[in-house]
Amino acid sequence: MTCLPSQSAIALAESDGLSAPLCRAEELLANHRRSLRDGGETSAGGTATDAAQLRAAAATALMDLYRETGSRDVFEALVEVALPQLQARVRSRLRTLGSLLDPQEVLQDTLVNVYRYPDRFLASRPGAFAAWSSTIVDNVIRRALRQRGRTEVVATPIEMLLQATDHNAIAPDRQAADHEEACATAHAYTLLLQCYLAAVEQLSDRERYVLHMVEVRQMRYVELAGLLSIRPEALKMVVFRARRRVFERIALMLGGEGCAASACTAN
Repeated sequence: MTCLPSQSAIALAESDGLSAPLCRAEELLANHRRSLRDGGETSAGGTATDAAQLRAAAATALMDLYRETGSRDVFEALVEVALPQLQARVRSRLRTLGSLLDPQEVLQDTLVNVYRYPDRFLASRPGAFAAWSSTIVDNVIRRALRQRGRTEVVATPIEMLLQATDHNAIAPDRQAADHEEACATAHAYTLLLQCYLAAVEQLSDRERYVLHMVEVRQMRYVELAGLLSIRPEALKMVVFRARRRVFERIALMLGGEGCAASACTAN
């Protein structure tokens, strides 16, 4: 597929080093019957007037598409387009904090939050992603400072005036409830993973190897059977029995009788 932006738009983007990411963004959007204009007008005439507007509109359209599809390709394209804006925001917010926080860690935590909570995004205007992601940057910094015994993010008066109110922001009580639920889920998931690891360690070397190749390396049964010089049907039985032993041991650890049998049946 060829890149869809107009020649004038591409020329404008090239001056800001955005040509390739913008082309990729337009192609992904076109594959889903979308365009940069889906997030709203980018200027009074309906077209972007500078590279910053192109980037903002592309980021908003990609984020909205990622919210709907969960596509990894869309998220990667979003990072390519939005990274300069996010880096600038992080540098701006950390300027008065010296070396207290690592900018790269703040940036990575921001991207993780964007990746994990797309359902909280609303593409109300072309600059929606810039505003939403800037709020995430600020929240990441606040959490990091609280962990270090600091409670405030220092901002200049101009920065405070430029921070527009986000009417789509989630209420504090809802954020607290979501955070508590996320912590409980993470704790339960961690416990389950620990049980799974302990159960796998009790398998034979051959069973651990087979499970690793099938479930981690995603190797096909035919290929692995040829490597082990056994029939694919025999390999499937080895995998089935190994999984059953894992589920049975996890059920014993968690005290849930019958869990292993139902889990094995589902698999």
